Amino acid sequence: MLSMRDQRAKEFARCAVVLAAELHEAGNDGAPAADPENPFAVAAPTGDDLFAPSMAGREGIFDQALSNGLAAIVAFEWSGEESHKGRVLPASALLKVIEGHVHAEDGIVLIPDKHPLPEIPQADPDSLFQPRRLSTHTRVDVRTLQNGIEASQTARHGRGAGGLQRRHIEALLALDEHESLGVMGEQQQDRIQETAQREDSASQERAAEYLERIGEEEAARRAEHVVNPNAYHPKHNPDGHDLDACPVCGHDTFCVEGMAPTFGRVGYGQCLVCTYTRTPDAAEDEAFAEHLAWVMNK
Repeated sequence: MLSMRDQRAKEFARCAVVLAAELHEAGNDGAPAADPENPFAVAAPTGDDLFAPSMAGREGIFDQALSNGLAAIVAFEWSGEESHKGRVLPASALLKVIEGHVHAEDGIVLIPDKHPLPEIPQADPDSLFQPRRLSTHTRVDVRTLQNGIEASQTARHGRGAGGLQRRHIEALLALDEHESLGVMGEQQQDRIQETAQREDSASQERAAEYLERIGEEEAARRAEHVVNPNAYHPKHNPDGHDLDACPVCGHDTFCVEGMAPTFGRVGYGQCLVCTYTRTPDAAEDEAFAEHLAWVMNK
């Protein structure tokens, strides 16, 4: 069973990753991330830019993440002050506890790490194992987080539409630098893996249904006449690949567009007969499983 500290960290990460994904997907006209080393960063928003207004329940998710994150931080730094008479303090009160212990400048508190670690060089941005960026302090933007609490209350308590902005989410994500948290990266990878597995299963089911409609004879006929649109050519297409076996129809008609970003081994693309599509994330998940099997059998 998870300890209370681990449970709070998990709840913070579970909710924060959802908000981070929405923050990234709601970028300004598809603009690239402001910081290429931070997969959750987006171009700087305007002051009145609302955060993902179509995301139902965003205020509740924000409140849940913030409450668990702040409770974990306060319990780690000043054990016992996260609760009163057996009840955990609300997020606004937890922010006051933090301000009471660490002086705030312009509404921002910098909590020094108790056990600072040296800076870890960043891996490839596409790496499946992206190390957390470590610093010597945790930035708690009290003013912005308090404003985020106030902005979320109207929707949470039936008093109108919420007003969460990107700056509120960015201030929330900054809390993950604290020693009691730091689990967003792991949660993010779990989310990517689960999504990839669901999408791949759905793609295989659709392809199997399509294959059943056209029949094995027609599938075989189509396979005989397939032309590889991404065939390797040393001059015209040096990044091309040979056709691979399709896991659904069994024919060598899977058009490989590329290989799993980190582990290689497995290609992503689409079958030219049954239309099964494997995404880069699904290819990475399968390649990782093959890599683990290879390591275990060495």
